[in-house]
Amino acid sequence: MADAPQRPGRRPRLYALTDGRTAAPRTVLTMDTTITATVAPGDDAHDGLPTEWQHVLALCPPPEGRAVAEIAARMGMRLTPMTLLLGELADRGLVRHRPPLEGAETTNVHLLMRIRDNLARI
Repeated sequence: MADAPQRPGRRPRLYALTDGRTAAPRTVLTMDTTITATVAPGDDAHDGLPTEWQHVLALCPPPEGRAVAEIAARMGMRLTPMTLLLGELADRGLVRHRPPLEGAETTNVHLLMRIRDNLARI
């Protein structure tokens, strides 16, 4: 007997993931904000968390983390619900967020040269 085709699991409705919220209560994130988990994937802090939250934490291991837009793309979720979900995680202390560098910081030639030199040493 041939194996039956696998149906993809049902995805929860977006309003269920965000509890119907349309804005994060305290944390406002942009699509290029870097998100880093504050707990390791095998940590007991993961127990009891919704599956989607655990997936996000696994995608953003310290120290590098990922951008909000990349997390949303990897999870196949729209950007607005993802920012709400990540905002909730940040408010609970499960992730840290860092804004992207300002335009002036990315055009500083001396800073770019130091980065290049440090990367060459690695």
